[in-house]
Amino acid sequence: MQKIKVGQSSIFLIMLKKFFAIFNKREFLAIKSSTLNLTRKAISNPAMTVIKKLQKSGWDGFIVGGAVRDLLLNVKPKDFDIVTNAKPAEVKELFNRARIIGRRFRIVHVYIGGETIEVSTFRKRNIANEYDRHGRLLRDNVFGNIEEDVERRDLTINSLYYDPIAEKVLDYHNGISDLNKREIVIIGNSRKRLIEDPIRIIRIIRLAAKLNLLIPNNLKKEMKKGGNLLQNVPKARLSDDLLKLFVSGRSLQGFNYILEMELQDFIFPNLGVCLMEKKKGSKTLTKNGFLYTALKNLDERVNRNKKISLSFIFTVLFWEKINERRTDFLNSEISEYVAMQKAVNEVFYDISQNFYFQRKHLAGVKELCMLQVRFSKFFGKSPFSLVKHLRFPSALKLFELRVKLNEVEMESVMWWKEFSSSPDNKKACMLSTMKNKAGIYKSGRRRKRKKKGSIN
Repeated sequence: MQKIKVGQSSIFLIMLKKFFAIFNKREFLAIKSSTLNLTRKAISNPAMTVIKKLQKSGWDGFIVGGAVRDLLLNVKPKDFDIVTNAKPAEVKELFNRARIIGRRFRIVHVYIGGETIEVSTFRKRNIANEYDRHGRLLRDNVFGNIEEDVERRDLTINSLYYDPIAEKVLDYHNGISDLNKREIVIIGNSRKRLIEDPIRIIRIIRLAAKLNLLIPNNLKKEMKKGGNLLQNVPKARLSDDLLKLFVSGRSLQGFNYILEMELQDFIFPNLGVCLMEKKKGSKTLTKNGFLYTALKNLDERVNRNKKISLSFIFTVLFWEKINERRTDFLNSEISEYVAMQKAVNEVFYDISQNFYFQRKHLAGVKELCMLQVRFSKFFGKSPFSLVKHLRFPSALKLFELRVKLNEVEMESVMWWKEFSSSPDNKKACMLSTMKNKAGIYKSGRRRKRKKKGSIN
């Protein structure tokens, strides 16, 4: 029998793969959008304008990803992303108000009315093997066709393409079926895809929580195994996706997923976030506990379209650690104000090594912590200025939550609530009563030192 040489063998294997690929080749399933209760009326006018202009000029134009997924789940999309086979420069030429942005991958922002439509060119998987030493994909910016574009997407439910002109949905990875089962399925090898981009772990959690989707147990195991990979993700990307989770209206469920998969130590290293609040033998937050109540209230405010404070949420997340440090400093006989200040600075130094904060959030957390000190002061102008402080409502919420940790009496919370809503004359009476009750007769001024040689 004639032996096949090494060079011939590799060529033979390539030909064999191509031969079987003919039979294994998948095709898009084109589904009439009307059968999915999806109509073009659900698409914003600016997005329709962009697609019409692209197709009229001979290019492809599809609504893609999250917008299609949300529409099929009867959820209002936050925005409408569009993909096309036109290159960024070719897209820009079609619109008067358009700008090419991005370094990692160039896309076009088209401005119509008050809406910004993001238009991307079809991409294909990276072929240059540009990965870091952990296997994380560093570059993914090679243009391709629609078949290649769908292969590089992460989840089946995010790989749906909707053409509102032809009124059809293109489904390549059975995304419609997975949506009907309300299940999250990764395209390709789960472990490899999570290694390529570990931020997918947080995104899967956010989507599952927000849309009430099932994360299969096998995928949960892979996400738990890949938790350490989150330490290699740029801090800004990690914090950005976590912020999206907190404002999703389902942050409580999302945070329980984080605890269930034991990811908190990779997201907030060395902080022991909510260790005291987890149920014994469980991996979820204790019902009606400190953090549980804060996240539940946050979700309620988001779902009622009320204003929320991200600084407040960060303060709640790190409060136990901050208070632990504050107690240590108080034991060294320094003032409560200085103890809190030093505690906040130390904890935030630890956090900043692994997490990115916008300055406004960092400043907000510091203010909320320092305001806690002032709830124990009932003399001078401090109580009057405290209730007028811009962050007083959030500070009072934190003060009330501390009841859950047995740090504060509910009686004190009710006093401050009444004080803040009372007229000035009643405020003065309340302070006088409080001073007498607490035995405080003198102001906070330091006593004058006795002169040397004075007689006792």
